[in-house]
Amino acid sequence: MTAALIVIAVLLSLAADLAVMRWLIRYLRDGAVNALREIVGRENVYHVEDCQFFGQLSSGYAQVRGNGLLALTDQGIHFLMILPRRHLFIPLVSVQGVSRAPSFLGKRSAKGLLRVDFAGEGGCEDACAFLVRSPDWWASALLSLISGEEPPPAPCRIGNRTECG
Repeated sequence: MTAALIVIAVLLSLAADLAVMRWLIRYLRDGAVNALREIVGRENVYHVEDCQFFGQLSSGYAQVRGNGLLALTDQGIHFLMILPRRHLFIPLVSVQGVSRAPSFLGKRSAKGLLRVDFAGEGGCEDACAFLVRSPDWWASALLSLISGEEPPPAPCRIGNRTECG
């Protein structure tokens, strides 16, 4: 009987911990969405997607990587990391290349990464990589905007599937 009560107490504690973590993550993400709205301002936003930031080449291997929001606008790419709060902006005119990469700065992803090569501060070559649901769309949309064309329709998420439409 005592063992059963202990198991029940542990399970209830785990459920409460998960509920608090879920609330905290949603709270932090909602704050990031609002902050991104302020940062982007009046720019024409084509798509915003949750992503995982795999780092920036100029910062080297020892850097904070993490989850955030990636937004494509008519001016460039905005990335806002959720925690710690950090903003990275890559103007379209600075983008030198867009590709898919299996790894970046020693971190691999089975799904493949979106790699963006760009001219950083002082014109130095730099790059960053993101794990996004639709890397092919991002690459195509960036290349379209760079060439002065409208990007393809943004992907929409239906359940666990990503479809274009």
